[in-house]
Amino acid sequence: MTMAPSRYLSAKEACAELGIRPQTLYAYVSRGLIRSETGDQRQRTRQYYREDIERLRRHKELRARPEVAAEQALKTGDPVLESALSRVDDDDLYYRGISVSELARESTVEEVAALLWTGDRSRQIEEFAGEARLNGISPALIAELAPLSKVEQMQALLPAIGAQDPAAFATAPPHIHQCGARILRFMTLIATAQDKTVSGIAQTLQSTWLPGRPETARLIEAALILCADHELNVSTFTCRTVASSGASLYAVVTAGLSALQGPRHGGATDRLEALWDEAESANSVGDTIVSRLKRGDVIEGFGHVVYRGVDPRAKVLMELLEEAVPNSSELVLAKTLIEEVGKRTGLAHNVDLGLVTLRRILGLEKGTALLLFCLGRIIGWIAHAIEQYQTGRLIRPRAKYTGPDPHRASD
Repeated sequence: MTMAPSRYLSAKEACAELGIRPQTLYAYVSRGLIRSETGDQRQRTRQYYREDIERLRRHKELRARPEVAAEQALKTGDPVLESALSRVDDDDLYYRGISVSELARESTVEEVAALLWTGDRSRQIEEFAGEARLNGISPALIAELAPLSKVEQMQALLPAIGAQDPAAFATAPPHIHQCGARILRFMTLIATAQDKTVSGIAQTLQSTWLPGRPETARLIEAALILCADHELNVSTFTCRTVASSGASLYAVVTAGLSALQGPRHGGATDRLEALWDEAESANSVGDTIVSRLKRGDVIEGFGHVVYRGVDPRAKVLMELLEEAVPNSSELVLAKTLIEEVGKRTGLAHNVDLGLVTLRRILGLEKGTALLLFCLGRIIGWIAHAIEQYQTGRLIRPRAKYTGPDPHRASD
């Protein structure tokens, strides 16, 4: 297997990569453009983050071609807008500067929502307290929507719920925080097919899905927190664009749900479930992987466009499962998949594998992995909408025209 490149470069390597002198390198460090750490203590050397060096090199290459830079940015390239919500590193994910590992182990869903929406996880959002009811939705409508998935039901019911909220178009705190909390609790009620709740989000899910097993609430809570935000993925960028038009939070979340249902975004867990079923019934997990690779199939649950190694969200979730149920046969199979896929492709596991492993260990219905992802991500969609409202700007990129020249004379 090819070794992953070092996370750091020496001063000589950094200068060669950027085509600059050491003095310029030190200037970049002092301006915060390149991070550095102490290297060899005896030689008093420093080492420089490869990620920062490569980012600056790309900027330098694209500076003379702005149209290419814009196109690259929309294809998981350089940042296209500023956000204080989440930071993606090679080996960790942070919400407002706090590692998701810490948050998943120590915080509640409501605290993480407060952190992302207000910047203060100790902030009490009134709407999270007390009872939530799904009022004004007729039983006949709910019965008619029963054949749909829970995510589709959320999408269908959101406009009706929003029509009853007098603060639906609020864009300033604290009203927008209360509106966000209402949406999150209503979506939880739809996910559990309940008409009211008086407890926290994770506890409501646990008491409905796994009655009598309160110890599982912590795992559900961690999964929701780990899925809360992940920078500008497809659904989140969709939400920010819709929010920039001044649309309500209800419309924003509806748009996010639409994007999430695309097979390239939210559909990965369903395909991973199929792979898992195949591996579970096969004589050899390795043979199953090889067979799929020969067919040219993508191995879902592995690899991520922004991580070189293990997705930190998957790492935390798998650690929590290892601590809670170390002898689970489903956990053993997950580890075998990780080993066999890594051996044959070099790909590390991502959050989809963590969610499907959790779903199977807890014995929840198929589709719950995506549902957990969705409920968690709604927190982030709302946070990005709030952040976008505060800018007061419309997101309106330009397109590079590639059609026929209208000024060219026809033959």
